[in-house]
Amino acid sequence: MSVDVAITGYKLGKNGWDFTPDEDGCDSDPVNNFPHTKAIYQSVDPSYTLRYTVPILYDKKSKNIVNNESSEIIRFFNSEFDEFVDQKYKGIHFYPEKLRPEIDALNEWV
Repeated sequence: MSVDVAITGYKLGKNGWDFTPDEDGCDSDPVNNFPHTKAIYQSVDPSYTLRYTVPILYDKKSKNIVNNESSEIIRFFNSEFDEFVDQKYKGIHFYPEKLRPEIDALNEWV
């Protein structure tokens, strides 16, 4: 799986997060040139009409949304991507064992 972050949106609108580089603090999508998050969801499923939420973990090779649930994405980053990061970042735990009950309770509340 090859993952690039394509979500750096700034402005929330009817199409989800817009990637409008003219806006302060916003970048365009450097991977697929999607104009907004709606385009990402509809590129995977043209009939999709629910919320266009972030974060989005998108696989640019398979052109699929791998996941869009933040707590699950954190768990992926905790265990699945060490081979892709600089040595100084390897082994960082975003879901440490001793804090899991608190993290899970907070995620349930959210």
